[in-house]
Order: sequence, then C-alpha cells, then structure tokens
Amino acid sequence: MNITEASLFWGFLLVYGVVMYVLSPKSRNANSFYKGADDQGNPVSQWSLTASIFISWIFAKSVTNAANLGATYGVTGGLAYASYWLSIPVAGYIIYLIRTQTGARSLQDFLTSRFGRFAGLAFAAAILIRLYNEVWSNTAVVGGYFGLPGEWEYYVAAMVFTAFTLLTA
Repeated sequence: MNITEASLFWGFLLVYGVVMYVLSPKSRNANSFYKGADDQGNPVSQWSLTASIFISWIFAKSVTNAANLGATYGVTGGLAYASYWLSIPVAGYIIYLIRTQTGARSLQDFLTSRFGRFAGLAFAAAILIRLYNEVWSNTAVVGGYFGLPGEWEYYVAAMVFTAFTLLTA
C-alpha cells in the first residue's frame, strides 16, 4: 500500500469514526447498553446500526478467512467458510424458540433457570473468551492492511484501531 492509499484509508476511517461517535447513542449504564439505547431510552437509529454493521463487515476476520480459503481452495473453500454464516440465522431461530416457549428473557436466564448458576457462569465465560478472541483477531486483520506482523505500521494500525474501538464503546 503506498502513502496515498494509506492516507485515503486512514482519512476514511477518521471521518467514519467521528460520524459514528456523534451519531451513536451514549450509554452510561448497563440497562441502556444492553437495550441498545441512550440513557433516556432512545433506541439506536437504523442508519447508525446499519453503518456499524457495515464497518464490522469490512474488518471482520471471517471475511479474511473466507478470502484466504478461496485463494487456497478456490470457490469450494470460499463457499465452505461462507456457509458458516448460516449459523447466525439458525442460532437466531433457536434463541427465538427458547424465548417464546420458555419465557426466558435471555440465554443466560434460560441456562441459569434450567441448569443452574454454574451453567450460566460457564456460558458467560465462553462468551467472554469468544469476544476477547474476536476483538484481537479483528485488530490483527486491521494491522495486516498496513503492514506485516513485526513492522511498525502493523502495530500502529492495530493500536489506533483498538484505541478507537475502546473510546467509542
């Protein structure tokens, strides 16, 4: 990537970050955070949510994985990994069934009421590990756009991306 491309990319990220920061509802308590609303209960706008999904999609580790598998194994490799995304609507349907048939408000609530407190804690720990992995793997993908591991450009990009993510959370 030459200096002009890098400048345009960083410029896009900077403008996008500022716009998202301004438009995103500010949650200062757990109740509003988990409901996707600001402190007054106003929900996140559809535009803001769509923009958030858009940038997540661009930087997703899964996109890089699908591209790498496609490059290695052709269309079959790309399609095989892309089929992983079918797990999202399947999981959504299962969660819908759990909520409508058991009255549970969340998976945590369902697991705790059905299998005990330890099951709820184990699920929370698994989600924590998964989220930690997702944050750092996406950071590595962003760093890889600017340099190879071990190069200063890689680490600066990863740190800036991480700082932006933490500041806007």
